Amino acid sequence: MIDIFCIKVRNPNTLSIVKVFAVVKLLVFLAVLPICVGAQSTQTEEAKKYVAKQKGLYIYQFLKNIEWPKELLTGDLVVGVYGDENVFQQLSSTCSGKFIGNHKIKVIRYISATEVTKECHLLYVSENKSSQLATIHKKNGANTIIIGNKTGLLSSGAIINFIIKANKLAFEINKTAADKLKLTFSQLLIKLAVNVI
Repeated sequence: MIDIFCIKVRNPNTLSIVKVFAVVKLLVFLAVLPICVGAQSTQTEEAKKYVAKQKGLYIYQFLKNIEWPKELLTGDLVVGVYGDENVFQQLSSTCSGKFIGNHKIKVIRYISATEVTKECHLLYVSENKSSQLATIHKKNGANTIIIGNKTGLLSSGAIINFIIKANKLAFEINKTAADKLKLTFSQLLIKLAVNVI
């Protein structure tokens, strides 16, 4: 599956088409992969790492398919993880140091909700920290895309929310909230979301 990130094209006119195809291929692949469903505490460590890998790949694609307003995105593109060491490790190894446009991706792990600053552009909040999502949204909502991890979090401040649908990892989008923040989601992300409000 990693080969889609290493596509080499000699003709620059076809490069954007190949990149779009690669993104579509990866997102479709992720959408059809079954995951190990179960309460976080009952999943094996191997299952948790597998799910974290899927989420990390999704989050990287989100970063590539969201456009921030220029005034919100200056300097590094800061991606925060609150409450899930496996997702943090996955994002650190997959994304750290890569670029989205002119912005270098910087992955930060937060131990408490009070550490999350307005410099964080995208924040993944684990299921076991979901009760603090509304508080984080109140403090950082105008600057930070929050990714939730539990059914019903779009109404609590999450702009993207991971859910399980038909035993597969899926995501939903709060486009209304995203529009208020002047965030632009690619049509591909909108189409692949299982729910858009």
